[in-house]
Amino acid sequence: MPATNFPEYAREIQDVLDAIVAAGEATLVNIQIDRRSSLRGFIAGLLQFNDASELHFREFVDTTLPEPRVTYAYHYQDANKDLIFRYDNATHRPLLPQAEHKHTPTGVEVSPAPTLAQVVDEILRGTQP
Repeated sequence: MPATNFPEYAREIQDVLDAIVAAGEATLVNIQIDRRSSLRGFIAGLLQFNDASELHFREFVDTTLPEPRVTYAYHYQDANKDLIFRYDNATHRPLLPQAEHKHTPTGVEVSPAPTLAQVVDEILRGTQP
């Protein structure tokens, strides 16, 4: 069931992060949870994996919307700071048929918006270098 308010949404994000840290897969370097109201807020952070790769993430959330993430970015890079992939919904130039897309070292492709949990799963399934 989707979160009905920002504190609940933020708790769900924190639970995802706590689980990966508890499993010994990564370290939460930092997290910022900025509650703007009971329904809206900003979440950003950095998760470092055991191979020194990093996931930088940010979401601006409005829980009154069917898709609560107004903006998001999940930027995954290797230990040398080289892009592995980035999901985001920022306006792209040239324009894409939809806002949601994925950057890789070979280009940009339209992609459904993953959740933070899905991005972490993608990383742990073997995208790590």
